[in-house]
Amino acid sequence: MTGFPGAKRKALKGKRRLLALVGLVMLKAFPAAADEPKFVYGKKEDEAKVPAWTASVSAGFGAATGNAENLNLSAAATVAHRFDDNMLSFDGSAAIARSTLPVAVPSASPGIAQLSSISQTTSEAWNTRLRYDRFFDLNALYAFVSAGGDIPAGKQFLGGIQAGYARALYKAGKDELEFEAGIDYTHQHFVTGNPDVVDIASLRGFLGYVGNPDAIVSYNASVEWLGNLTRESRPTGPVSPFDDNRVDGKVGLTWKIFGNGNLGFRFHLMYDSAPAPRPLPTLPAGLAWPQNYQPLADRLDTLTEIVVLYKLNGASPAPGK
Repeated sequence: MTGFPGAKRKALKGKRRLLALVGLVMLKAFPAAADEPKFVYGKKEDEAKVPAWTASVSAGFGAATGNAENLNLSAAATVAHRFDDNMLSFDGSAAIARSTLPVAVPSASPGIAQLSSISQTTSEAWNTRLRYDRFFDLNALYAFVSAGGDIPAGKQFLGGIQAGYARALYKAGKDELEFEAGIDYTHQHFVTGNPDVVDIASLRGFLGYVGNPDAIVSYNASVEWLGNLTRESRPTGPVSPFDDNRVDGKVGLTWKIFGNGNLGFRFHLMYDSAPAPRPLPTLPAGLAWPQNYQPLADRLDTLTEIVVLYKLNGASPAPGK
């Protein structure tokens, strides 16, 4: 590396780091999620260094034809505006995946099958959230509303509102460890089942960490827990308090590859101890499901993704603003 200016050496070092990761991680790209928003805590003298607004967008596409046929589309975006000791942020994402699979169907000859194919949606999820934070140095009060849906998981619509207290447990440079505790109310409308709606009041706990060791690499990790406070009436029977536990875990790494362009790796884990009723597929002629048969969706879902992410940053607020 002798003879290269310092900036070029850093760029080449970052590229080698990126190529090494891509060589080690050969993963199928799942629907993309927007970049994790950074927590914004600090004293008055630090606030002037924080951009007045930030935004990011990401997109994903995947397709296969021939013996395996599938199509995956996804998009996500976040935007946040910081003013005085307040921050207003919005994020949203949507993803859809369709696959064509071979199936056996009856032919015109009695007792003889023939090969056909069926196209079905294997992923259909969307989510939006609008959040407000009021900061008091290393403390904050927050509230947000959210709406979304996940058809394969049996949830046609989810709407909710949360409020609570947040605090930066650790802050050094651009590294932050944050804790949140609050109350959550969620309304779920199932795709199928009787009853097909459930309202859940829950306790909420959240722990999140973000780090930015240099100008090229950043990382984040978070875990959120929701536990129901009240008894729920479900299609498969009642659910007692704290028997409906929902855990949402995320890990992410981001590498700057050009200007505001970034390559990101994300892992997302979602666990629900009381999952929604699973939508039943259409049966061939002559078959029927057992009476009162109602399977449940899987308790655990995971998403692993590699995304291209573009970040935008606004100017820092003027002193006193």
